[in-house]
Amino acid sequence: MKIKKNIVFVSISSDMYGSSKVLLSLVLSLKEKSSEYTPIVCMPLEKGPLKNILISEDIHVIEMPVVKLTRSMLKSFGFISLAKEYFRAKRIFKKETSNIDIACIQSNTLATMFGALFCLFGNTKHIVHVHEIVDKPKAAQFFFKNMLRFLADKVVYNSLATERFYNTICPSLQKKSVTIVNGVDKNENSLSEFDLKNKRKQFFNANNTDILIGLVGRINRLKGHILLVEAFKEIQVKFPNTKLCFVGSTPPNQEFYLSNLKENIAQLQLEKSVKFLNFQDEIFPVLESLDIIAVPSTEPESFGLIVVEAMLAEKAVVASKIGGISTIIENEKTGFLFEPNNKQDLVSTLLKVLENPLLRKEVEKNARKAAEQNFSINKMHENFVDFYNETL
Repeated sequence: MKIKKNIVFVSISSDMYGSSKVLLSLVLSLKEKSSEYTPIVCMPLEKGPLKNILISEDIHVIEMPVVKLTRSMLKSFGFISLAKEYFRAKRIFKKETSNIDIACIQSNTLATMFGALFCLFGNTKHIVHVHEIVDKPKAAQFFFKNMLRFLADKVVYNSLATERFYNTICPSLQKKSVTIVNGVDKNENSLSEFDLKNKRKQFFNANNTDILIGLVGRINRLKGHILLVEAFKEIQVKFPNTKLCFVGSTPPNQEFYLSNLKENIAQLQLEKSVKFLNFQDEIFPVLESLDIIAVPSTEPESFGLIVVEAMLAEKAVVASKIGGISTIIENEKTGFLFEPNNKQDLVSTLLKVLENPLLRKEVEKNARKAAEQNFSINKMHENFVDFYNETL
């Protein structure tokens, strides 16, 4: 009987936003389908839905510091605290894997440094799965570019946009990198009319005549919440029955983004028309409850998993023509693109969707077909297995 190889994945958090969802899909597909590889997941001591699901699926989870590098550390050179955290993590990891042969460690984001440091001083291969485009500050760009260059044996990009960015600023990465686009599936049935009506009421206190424009994702620096609020103010003039719905929460210790957003909403006197909903474990009922999904990112995102999820839910997506998002959507065929950071173009694009229901319906149908064909979990799984077969 062939002995399966152990792949250790390092997750930066226990939440269930973009990169964590991709990690979960890959780990579960390896567990269910692979006769060659066994996944093990290292993650912080914090509680969260990702950890709960992994444990319930009988995945070996190692709770330990993952040596998270933050922008503030790069600015303040806080590497002493990072070193202390690494040695603590190393002790836990060595104890947990003392009787296990490790084929490789795969870091699920750039910001987790445990895999890079552990493999630097040993013989274990280090793979970095890149889920972010770090174009600023320049210090961070310089650091992560060279981390990939010197501390990764192999690099996996999650989109063509991510590949272009890093291989352009560091051409030597081309020799050791591949691109495997993220995968996501919609396995559950769509909501019935009765359930849809109830969900809209439950989530957003909306009735059948309301038009719900939603932004689903972390409330942070780059998602474009305030840009969307300012555009929505103008949308309401022509469509007073629209509501703006924000789904998600702030990153830990960054609650000021939510405070700033609510202050902006109050200044524009939109309190009665804007709804907030915390992160939901089941995202498709939320997406189906919305009418239009807005993804107005103000900085390049490496992929944009919510775009594919919305396409699978057969919803019109209005998104910035930036980063990985622009590699997913074909304008006015599978979604609608607008110039990033351009409020008037965002307004015009939203109005086009609202004023042309037949075009919107056609785009929604095309979007679902494109998402199912190009971004399935099975396709991602097969590409990763081929990659592991060549690398390990």
